[in-house]
Amino acid sequence: MIRLNKPVKLLEWGEGTNTVNQVWKPMAHGALVSARSGNGATVLVVEVKGPVSKTNTQDESIKVTQEGEGMTARSAAWGEVACGRLKCVENVGQKCLVYVEIPTATKISRSSFNGTNR
Repeated sequence: MIRLNKPVKLLEWGEGTNTVNQVWKPMAHGALVSARSGNGATVLVVEVKGPVSKTNTQDESIKVTQEGEGMTARSAAWGEVACGRLKCVENVGQKCLVYVEIPTATKISRSSFNGTNR
């Protein structure tokens, strides 16, 4: 589940990797501003302070991770919440807006549950 008021990390598919030697490299770290659904896809808007560095221009795959969403209960680890493709990057002053399109069903929550109040 994607939580709107938690920070996100965006990881890009590593250049020269395949499904046997998967490498996801950090691309950006920011705040999830909004999520819009339509036409069977969800578009996440992530606000990043500073520039966004994308090294693999061959592949637009993006993995979205959030803290506290790891596989184990009550974990503080960063866990994958969505996987999609980079739609576009807009430079707005000192910030960048990164648009990530997720083609699958996505559950989005506004709560800030961090796994400690179970």
